[in-house]
Formats: sequence, structure tokens, C-alpha cells
Amino acid sequence: MKKFRSLLASAAVAVGALFGASQAQAAPVDLALSLVIDVSGSVSTAEYNLQMDGYANAFRDAAIQTNMLGGTYGATAVNVVFFASNFYTTALDSFAVLTSAAEINAFADTLDSFARPGSGGTAIYTGTNRAIDLMLAAVGAGGLLEGTDNLVIDVSGDGTSSTTADQAARDRAAANNMTINGLPIGGTSINNYYLNNVITADGFIEPAADFADFQAAVRRKIFVETGGDVPEPSTLALVGLALAGLARVSRRKA
Repeated sequence: MKKFRSLLASAAVAVGALFGASQAQAAPVDLALSLVIDVSGSVSTAEYNLQMDGYANAFRDAAIQTNMLGGTYGATAVNVVFFASNFYTTALDSFAVLTSAAEINAFADTLDSFARPGSGGTAIYTGTNRAIDLMLAAVGAGGLLEGTDNLVIDVSGDGTSSTTADQAARDRAAANNMTINGLPIGGTSINNYYLNNVITADGFIEPAADFADFQAAVRRKIFVETGGDVPEPSTLALVGLALAGLARVSRRKA
């Protein structure tokens, strides 16, 4: 269990400010990736730590770093949106443009020590809509990521919310040429919910059986999102997909 997470919040904010300061000029990147993370009451402190550790270790992965730096521009932009009953505004709302292994590792360290912003009920659509708004502002005229067209929203969580509102958020993302992928945490029911209501038609889900399985699942997911080929599913992934009766659908964008 990590210690002193809340005491490191100010350090995380400072790192966020540092990233922001390095992004004064707009430039397209190979990928704009928004991580939308569930911090609702069903997620315990230990489970929150497992989630953030999983994201951090995924960004430290050598294969993922190679993907992030190997595109036309050698740059990937990432931000984070936290949601429960509503979204939270944090220092991670701003996109960090990552152009080196050192910058990616620094971003991973920020995730690993970031204080939980709150808790509450579950409203997936609030996080999704917030991610869409931040993405539109970043890639639109005069935005930090103006000209970027590979736009991916990565939603993870262990609960469901308003079906109508979640579908509306999904459709809004699709209408703006954004792909939503999902990392549902749990069993068949949550997997099917994400398939039917959260991800876009060109998206995919990477299920995690539980929070202990999250780190492996998020690594596989971000590997694909950053440009890796869809790997052969591991035995654990096959079990998860069999339980849900699912087949992974990769989102390959032209």
C-alpha cells in the first residue's frame, strides 16, 4: 500500500504545471488519449491505489513507450478525468505532451502518487462528457493539440449508471470522431454493459476480472491504444472473454 498519497498531491500539481508549461505551442501528436477513471464509493482506497499503480506501470512499460514515441510526430498526449457522481476538476485535466521516455516516466510517477479527488455514486457519462469537452478544446482551433485526429477516450470502472445518458455520451464522442474503449472491472454483467452502452462502434473492451487483475488488463489495453497490434489473448483474458461471451474488437483508425 502506498503511503502519504494525500501529502503528495501538491507535488503532483507541480508536475502537472511543469507539463503545462512545456506545451505553450500547439502541435499535432500521434495520439490524444484521455483516461477516464472511476473513483466512486464502490472503489476502496486499496482498489484506487491498484488502479493508479496499474496505469503508472503501463506507462513505464518499454513496449508502450516505444509505441508512444514511434509515430510520425514522436509524441503522445495524455490527460486524466476522474468521475463518481460527477467529474472532478484536477491538475491532470490538462493534456501532457510526452515526447521522451523521461517525460513518460515522470507522468507515470505523477499518476502513481496522485491523491484521490473524491468519491460518491457512479455516473460514467459525466466522466465521458468531461473527457469529450477537454478533447474538443485541445484539438480545436487554437487548442494545444490542434490538428490531431487520433482521439481515444479510455473509460475504466466497476459500475453502471444511466443507460440513456451513457449512450448519449458515447454517441456524442462518435459524432466528434472520438473512439471510446472500455476497461470494465468485474464479470459478465459489467462487461456487457460497457459493450452495449459505453464504448463506440470502433472501440473495444479489455475486461479485468477484479482489481487485482487490473494492472495486466490496463497494460494490454494501452499497448493496443498506443499503436501495438492486438496481442494473442492470455489464458486469463480468454477466461474473461469466455465468461462474457465476447470477442475483442480492435479500433484501427485510418
